[in-house]
Amino acid sequence: MDIIEHLLKEPQREKGGKLAVERFEYQAAWGLSRILDLYKSGADFAVAFEFHDDVLELDSMASPTKITFYQVKTQASGSWTLSKISASTGGKSSKKEKPSEPPPEKKLSFAAKMYDNFKRFPENTDRLVFVTNQMCTDLAAGHVETQFETAAKTKLQSFRERLKEQDAEFKDEHSKLFHFCCSSMSLASFDDTIMGAVQKFVIDQAGMTETSTYAFALMLLEECRKRERLDVDFSHLNTMSESFVTRDLITKRLDEFKKKRQDTVEWVAIAPFITNLIWRRNVGAAWHLYVNDRKTRYGPGPQKFQRAVKEAVAPILLGKSDLQDEVDAALPSVRALASLWDVTVSDDYLRAVILYEFHDVQ
Repeated sequence: MDIIEHLLKEPQREKGGKLAVERFEYQAAWGLSRILDLYKSGADFAVAFEFHDDVLELDSMASPTKITFYQVKTQASGSWTLSKISASTGGKSSKKEKPSEPPPEKKLSFAAKMYDNFKRFPENTDRLVFVTNQMCTDLAAGHVETQFETAAKTKLQSFRERLKEQDAEFKDEHSKLFHFCCSSMSLASFDDTIMGAVQKFVIDQAGMTETSTYAFALMLLEECRKRERLDVDFSHLNTMSESFVTRDLITKRLDEFKKKRQDTVEWVAIAPFITNLIWRRNVGAAWHLYVNDRKTRYGPGPQKFQRAVKEAVAPILLGKSDLQDEVDAALPSVRALASLWDVTVSDDYLRAVILYEFHDVQ
């Protein structure tokens, strides 16, 4: 059985409820930072969110051989220890129990849940990584991914014993699978950190230095957030693959962004067909404003607006009558779409939108 078939067949351990907003956003930001590192390394990859674990990484979408599971946990203050990561919770109740009642069931520790992934995918699990925003006092300081086995022997042995108590199948050699990753993104400013990282990534990969790379950063982060929120049918490959961010997807988004920045419809090619001087002046000014706005807005919403405008004006701008008359005939349909862009824009701005999107044949 190959990895993809196994991932599809094996039930997920837990679906979980809605995540706290802070963790939800941090998880997406950290996942995106991992994606950027993988892309820059030249390696193939496929990264999914909330699929068997917080973040799941394959070494390929087409023919994977290895899986890395990431459990992402944040806390506002304090540090982690191997004991805290492997400590089970529950088992005691504040109310007095009846003699016939069994004691409350203990909850698995973070480490035991991570180990369960290995049990379900023993042939393909490469690493089990605990990702957090705080250091672990039992491991060397720094933000480099560190094996649990680098801890002091007494700390490591205690970790192993706790795992054996929670799962009889755990063996000492399985501790080699566990890694700790202290992210360099703080809980207070991770959003700014990831935005800066994506902008630098675009500059390095596409050679662009415009501040509009911020729009691309928003788009990539939304790609990750969207995949966290997707209610995906994981029983079939064609639907499961929708939840993964891959090298091909990032390359495609970069190519789209570069093309968007480089290719524009020129006003000088349109202006000669407008005979009314006042109309030409006003719409020309709005044209340049829209071109700038178009370069700095990137994502599903703006793309939906542009596609919708193209579809709306195609049956109206036929070249059978005066260009101004045809544009004004299309104006009510495009005004109805303005909520996808900006409801406050002027009619001249929307006239410029009509002309631009009609002539943009990308």
